[in-house]
Amino acid sequence: MKRALSMLSGPLGAILLVVVLMSLAMVVAGTSPIDGFSALFLGALGGRNELGETLVATTSLLFPALGITLAFRAGLFNIGAEGQLLMGGLFAGAAGAAIALPPAIEITLLLLLGAVGGGIWGGIAGWMKARFGASEIIATLMLNFVAAFLALDLVSGPLKGPVASGAETAWLAPQYWLPTLLPHTRLSIGLVIALAIAVVLQFVFTRTVFGYDLRAAGEAPEAARRSGIDLRRLTWLSLALSGAIAGVGGAVIVTGELHRFNTQLSPGYGFTAIAVALVGDLNPLWVCVAAFGFGILEAGGLAMQASAQVPKDAIHLIEGLIILVLAARRYVAARTEVA
Repeated sequence: MKRALSMLSGPLGAILLVVVLMSLAMVVAGTSPIDGFSALFLGALGGRNELGETLVATTSLLFPALGITLAFRAGLFNIGAEGQLLMGGLFAGAAGAAIALPPAIEITLLLLLGAVGGGIWGGIAGWMKARFGASEIIATLMLNFVAAFLALDLVSGPLKGPVASGAETAWLAPQYWLPTLLPHTRLSIGLVIALAIAVVLQFVFTRTVFGYDLRAAGEAPEAARRSGIDLRRLTWLSLALSGAIAGVGGAVIVTGELHRFNTQLSPGYGFTAIAVALVGDLNPLWVCVAAFGFGILEAGGLAMQASAQVPKDAIHLIEGLIILVLAARRYVAARTEVA
């Protein structure tokens, strides 16, 4: 019995929660859950193009979700992955339009610059938290708006492409695009990069001193401080690395999907990624599974709306409820352990 309850309190329980909430939303919308789920899965997995778009959404969600996972492990609520994703894309898009190097070197440089852009944005919040004790929730959230307005100002002015009709940089030359993973789709090797980062994070969390420090700081900060862990340094480093991972995601979107930077780079991946990280129970490998599930929701939502008359906004409502319920569950669990 205890084993069953333990499984339900982890990722499997979170997945079950998603299914239950979706079923309730469909019933409220006057649609049979069977019809709704059929439309959802056909729209997301019904063919090569549908599968490609699902994996594209999975990739875009996985980078910020892994970054959020790292920060949450340290007990830090990074709500700024959206801005970090945007800054990573901006750095990559601006550099890609201005620099011409051999393709392999250029692509690597653009991904690294994406990490730098996101890392700077996460590091700012980390520095504010470590230096002044500022709430990382408020700092990362507010920096999302700063990133959005800064990016809009730059790509509407000095970084705007010479023939661009809107707020966007110049297009990257085709040799600087990430190689395609699935022929005749938009899916790039960015998915492989994201999965590799997940494997590395799993190793870091379970087999390294840094991973132990993260866990200690997140679960028992006072005990961690007394054991000699520099919590200020760890706070700054955790948020900077968290932002760097999200920033690579922005660079992947620029080099693998859009082939330029514009202000519509993300429809809210950084916010949805919070739910992905929580559903994955802050375990990088489970986060990959959760990202695929949310990729199905993102890609199949339109088909579900067209075929089963379930409003796509219902998907966003479900995602919000998932964040609320799982965050509350973690808070109650933490309070129970302290008591």
